[in-house]
Amino acid sequence: MLTHVAAEETDLPLSGPAYEMADAAYKSYAKGDYVKAAEQAKEAVRLRPDVARLKQLQAQAEAAQKSKQQAAAAARAPKTAAPASNPAYAAADKAYKAYDKKDYATAISHAQNAVRLAPSNAAYWTLLINSQLAAQRFNDADTSVTEALQRFGANSSFARQRLVVNQNLAGEAGAQIYQALDQRDYAQAVIAAQGAVKYAPERRVYRLLLVQSLLGADRLDEASQALEPLLQKGNDPVALVWRGYIRQRQGQRPSAIADFTQALSLRGNMTSEDMVNLRLIIADAGLSAGDPDATLQVLESLDGNSAVAARKRSAAELRLRQAGRQNIASTQPMPPPALRCRGDANAEVCGLVPGSAPPDPAYASADAAYKALAANDYPQALSKTREALQKSPGNPAYQLLLVNILTRDKQLEAAEREATLAIDSGNRDPEMLAQRGRVREALGKKELAEQDYKDVLQLGTASVPLQINMLSRLHERKEASRRFNAAEEAGVFDGMPKVEHAYVASSAGESTRAYTLFDQAYQEGSLPPAAIPDTAYTALNARRDPDASTYFRRTVDAVDKGDISLTPQQLFETRRAIADIERTWGATVSLNYRGASLQPGSGIAPSGTNNSAQIGGEVYWRPFGYRSGRPIEVYASVFETVYNKDNSITGAPTAQGGIGVRWKPFSETNLIVALQRQIKIGSASGEGDWLARLAYSNSFGTDLRVDQPSWWTGQIFGEVGRYIDQQQTYSIFEGQLGRTYRLDDINPKLTITPHVVIGSDFNSTLKQPAEKTAIGMGPGVNMRYWFREDHYKAPQSYVDFSLQYRFKLSGDDRAEGVVFRTTFSY
Repeated sequence: MLTHVAAEETDLPLSGPAYEMADAAYKSYAKGDYVKAAEQAKEAVRLRPDVARLKQLQAQAEAAQKSKQQAAAAARAPKTAAPASNPAYAAADKAYKAYDKKDYATAISHAQNAVRLAPSNAAYWTLLINSQLAAQRFNDADTSVTEALQRFGANSSFARQRLVVNQNLAGEAGAQIYQALDQRDYAQAVIAAQGAVKYAPERRVYRLLLVQSLLGADRLDEASQALEPLLQKGNDPVALVWRGYIRQRQGQRPSAIADFTQALSLRGNMTSEDMVNLRLIIADAGLSAGDPDATLQVLESLDGNSAVAARKRSAAELRLRQAGRQNIASTQPMPPPALRCRGDANAEVCGLVPGSAPPDPAYASADAAYKALAANDYPQALSKTREALQKSPGNPAYQLLLVNILTRDKQLEAAEREATLAIDSGNRDPEMLAQRGRVREALGKKELAEQDYKDVLQLGTASVPLQINMLSRLHERKEASRRFNAAEEAGVFDGMPKVEHAYVASSAGESTRAYTLFDQAYQEGSLPPAAIPDTAYTALNARRDPDASTYFRRTVDAVDKGDISLTPQQLFETRRAIADIERTWGATVSLNYRGASLQPGSGIAPSGTNNSAQIGGEVYWRPFGYRSGRPIEVYASVFETVYNKDNSITGAPTAQGGIGVRWKPFSETNLIVALQRQIKIGSASGEGDWLARLAYSNSFGTDLRVDQPSWWTGQIFGEVGRYIDQQQTYSIFEGQLGRTYRLDDINPKLTITPHVVIGSDFNSTLKQPAEKTAIGMGPGVNMRYWFREDHYKAPQSYVDFSLQYRFKLSGDDRAEGVVFRTTFSY
């Protein structure tokens, strides 16, 4: 349930030049080269100004440098006069001279000799202690100052020396704490922090670092004890929050809430940012405890922060889940809040930031894999992902990354195999299960895919967006829509980027809402170019044709600018969509020769065995536009017979007119419902009548392709018509399967399609039962030339020539013979 803390909220792991410089600074500090340590720490801060511990190291190095300078000044103080023949004086004189030359080892040796010869001389003890400090022999200085205090008394000048020694010992321990914490060596950090607290018990920062180290080591009881001195002083929000965290980990949620509440009532030196972080930590505690109400309550007054919005969404989603299943809590433990201090070495102001998961040893490899995937370099992405899994075996995120890369690389069998291995080894991440389902669906394993989708929903841990996606894939659109609307009302999507929100809405079938969100993102400049085509199709589904056309045109523009990459065929299909959407009228002229003179869509019924040729045309208008693939068309047509084998009447006397309206009710199914009024024009044409028609067609590969020189083509067409007054019913059917070749040597828009055809027709008024239905089958060839295109629109018109020969399968002679058609479609 917990959302990872945004990068800006806590110190990110050091890497690269910043890590190398920080490591050098720690080593310089440990060697006592404070000048160099301060310079290196300053450079590390410049490279990574967001890391507070680097600023702390710089401050400590500068303070230690100052202390060392003070010790040097004390060592150079005027010496007590003594006879030159005095051995102790002679030894001390040698020590002073060695100290001035920065030969601290020699200075220590002579100062020890002077102290041995004249133990009652306080100046020699001071010289020895300062030489040991300058040489970074802090433990020796500690022993010396202890002996000096015993000899000269607690109120002597060595009391101040004790403070200086302790400050150096604490500073050295402090540097060791930060270095150990950087390396996640919490055991060593605890030892160093205990030493720092021993030498500088008044320094709050060392006590806080001790608690952080103990929490990192998961030593909760000891951390609680270490907090007591801070809690006894009162008014310490950091200590209260940490105790609240410990109490919640120990199952004492009511006591934890009391600590959190008290911490919120304190301000102290906390900045506004500290207060926001405090509320985020308490919100994380609420999510970890399965208490979404507490999370929403503590974040109620906060807004405009991505981390706040993420937690609000998690809380709203958890509340929705609990409404369906009782007592659902997070299975992800809450990491301990992390310490962040600012200020110089003697005036630290410390606060807490939300904890983050430990750094992953495979992070660099995984990061390289993600970058390679973004560049579509699948071999490199696979190599780096497998490298990451070697460093972090069983990592669910990297297992999912591996499956996603294999899927993108079309290695579907391998993707399914890796997903199954991960799931069988204990990976119950709903995203992994969902991805295996998607892979299985792509492999045609429909039943297995649907079972995976159902298992995701039954897990009870899938996010709301994933639940909606699974329901959509299971074709449970009503439930997907219900969950989307319930989640939106509950605030699950509050603060979510509009584009992500739009994709969830689209998956739920809420096209209107999805388009609104996509468009808002575009208007505010946050819509990525890759989402522009999706916005276009979403607008189309929302029945907003003008907006869909606008975004399809923006897609073409984005391709021109190089903002997105589409294959040539994808770009062609985008231009085809523009042409279809923006079409408001059209016209068709055709010449047909065959038995019974059938022309699909003409409304002319088969009339017998005679062979004839007809010519005719139609003009149509879409008064309401494309209507997202559900157009209503008003049309007028005229057909007449120009040739008849039995020398019957031809020409103008046979002209038959028609006016009608047709409707395509479904965008994804090519079903046409039409009502037409037949009009008598020629003297030999039929009387006026009402004709009701129902037609269905389906096809693949019938449009021009620009990505390959040849492709398979297939289509079927069926029509049933009923003349109301004459009480006549007819039907026609035709199916074709062939392969289309683009004749690039002549013109890339010219194609030829050899094919096999089967056709049938039925007329209820023919007298003999054997005549009513005729079925024929045979070879054919089709040639088509496309034209009338522009930069945004695919070719909108074509001229088509088709020649077939059919062999009779059943019925009368109209089922066999030559069939010729030529069509001009504008």
